[in-house]
Amino acid sequence: MAQGFVLSGFVDNVIIWAILALALFCFIVEFSLLLSSCEPLWKERVRGWLKVMPILLSALPLLGLLGTIAGLMETFRSMALSSGLDQQGLLSSGIADALITTQLGLIMVIPGIMLFTFIRYRYREKAEERAVP
Repeated sequence: MAQGFVLSGFVDNVIIWAILALALFCFIVEFSLLLSSCEPLWKERVRGWLKVMPILLSALPLLGLLGTIAGLMETFRSMALSSGLDQQGLLSSGIADALITTQLGLIMVIPGIMLFTFIRYRYREKAEERAVP
């Protein structure tokens, strides 16, 4: 029963959904760029994302931190309202739940950065190929 309660807390967490939606969007764009690298207009498509994608990816861990702060605030509010309950247990479980969003943000950003680094490498490689006569 307790696990269902914890799972429903994650399903209701808007910040977790925002992290997942942003990560999914970034991954779709990155895989689209990787799979279309043989197209003639590929370089122009990548050029459009060279400045935007790092900003989107950097938002993932920041959203995770926002979720952690919101979770900690909720934990402390619950502790203040609950008298007589196990404060130490409430605090430790609340902190553990709050840190999930930071962990999720970091888990999502690492592969995104790796994919983007590879795309940027391919972009520079193709630019050098065209520059060599």
